[in-house]
This record gives sequence, C-alpha cells and structure tokens, in this order.
Amino acid sequence: MIRFSLVCENSHEFESWFASNDSYDFQIDNNLVCCPQCNATKVSKAVMAPAVARKDRPKAAPAKARDGAKQAAKQSVALLGAADRELRDMARELHAKIVAATVDVGAEFPQEARRIHDGDAPERPIRGQASIEEARALLDDGVSVLPMPVLPEDRG
Repeated sequence: MIRFSLVCENSHEFESWFASNDSYDFQIDNNLVCCPQCNATKVSKAVMAPAVARKDRPKAAPAKARDGAKQAAKQSVALLGAADRELRDMARELHAKIVAATVDVGAEFPQEARRIHDGDAPERPIRGQASIEEARALLDDGVSVLPMPVLPEDRG
C-alpha cells in the first residue's frame, strides 16, 4: 500500500492510499479519484515528505502483515484516510438533513424558487436542479440558493 498526498484543481489537499503506483495511475486516468471537498476529479500528486525508515523499529514485517499487503495489492480502489471519511460522513449527514427538510421540485427549481421569492407561491424549503447560469441569475436577483453536497455514490 502506498499513501500519496494529493491536490485537486481547486488546490484542496488530501491523502489517499493506493495498492500500487499502477493502481494510482489507473484510477487517475479513469477519473476514479475525487477531491473529498469539492468532488473535482482533476487530481495530481502533491509534494510530500519522504518516509524515512527508523533504525529503532523491526526490520521485517510479520508474515501476517505481508499477507495483508498482498491482498491489498489486488484491489484497484483508493482507500480514504480517517479525515477524508469524516468529511464524507459529514456531507452525507448534511445531505440527509436537507432532503428530510425540503420538497424536491426537480428541474423546476429555478422557476419555483423565483415564484416563492416573488410571493407567487407559498414559502417553503425546496430543492432541485439548476444550471450554474440559473443559480447565478437567482443570486443576482436576490434569491438565496445554496448548492447541495453531491455524495460520492451519486456521481455519474
């Protein structure tokens, strides 16, 4: 297993584990690694300090650890560090709270948000889809909107 410090195109830094360099290359080439903060898939290695072997530690790993490393080498997905898992868990929790507290109006979101803002529809919390241009236009007109976190399993 190899741990790499990574950085996305939006300069968010994070770490991830890979079975091998080949596994890292495959996942990067196929956009399988995403930033846990913004879900960007344009990710590259960041500068990181090398791991230095210490003389006060045992030289050889126990057989059980070597067997575990061989098993791990067979997988082709990135493993998340504890901090990354915590961020994703927080995003899932926030997503669940938003879904529970809002009405899904789907693709009609921009029109319905504007109708609510203008007083032409009853005020209520809604969610749905809007393009970046539609969201910017709503914000420019004083309609408060926020993006929902996209869950990793929901990325297409």
